[in-house]
Amino acid sequence: MSPRRARAVTGRMDVDPATALREHLVETAEKLLSERQISAITTRDIALSAGVSDGVLYNYFGDKNELLLAALLRRYQSVVERFDAGLPDAGTATVEENLHTFARAQLEMQSAVLPIMTGLISEPALRGRFVDEMHGLRRGPQYTMQRLIDYVEAEKRLGRLSEAIDPDAVNTLLMGATALLALTGLFLAADMRQQVAEQLPSIVATLMRGLNS
Repeated sequence: MSPRRARAVTGRMDVDPATALREHLVETAEKLLSERQISAITTRDIALSAGVSDGVLYNYFGDKNELLLAALLRRYQSVVERFDAGLPDAGTATVEENLHTFARAQLEMQSAVLPIMTGLISEPALRGRFVDEMHGLRRGPQYTMQRLIDYVEAEKRLGRLSEAIDPDAVNTLLMGATALLALTGLFLAADMRQQVAEQLPSIVATLMRGLNS
C-alpha cells in the first residue's frame, strides 16, 4: 500500500506521496535559507514552515544538515543553470561583447553563490559536505570555469584571438575581477549594486587591450 499523501502536499498529485513530501521539505528549507542565517534554522522551524511534525523530517533525511545540504545544492544548481543560459558561442557578435556577456553572467552567479558560502562559515561540517557535493556535480565550479576556457579556445581556432593567448589566464583574470565585484556588492545597499555591474565594460575593454596587444 502506498503511503497516505500528507496534507502539506495534497496539491501535488503528479508524483508519489513520498517524493512529493521530500521535495516539499527541500523547498521549505530553501525558502528558509533565503530568509535567515543557516545557524538560526532549527528542525522545528523547518517542520512548522512545512506544515508537518518534527519527526517527519527524519523519515526522509538523516539529520537537519542533510536536509539543508539538499536545499543548498538545489539552490546552487539553479544558479548555475541561470549562468549557463544565454552564454555566447564563439564566432558570434564580437569577442569583446561576448566576454562582457560572460563577465555579467559570472558576476550574477558569484553574487548568488557568495551569500551561500558566507552563511556556511559558522557551519564547518556542513560547509565541507557542501563543497564536496558541489564539486561532484556535473555542473560544479569546474564546469563554470571550463565554459569560458572552451570559448577562448574556440575563438583562437577561428583566428579571432591570438594563438599566444592563455585561456586559463583569461578565465582567472575575468573570474577574479567579477569575484571582487560580487564581494563588494555584498556590502552595498540593494539600490547601489547596479553601480558594481557598471564597471564590467571598462574591465572587459582593458582585458581586450591586453589580448589584442
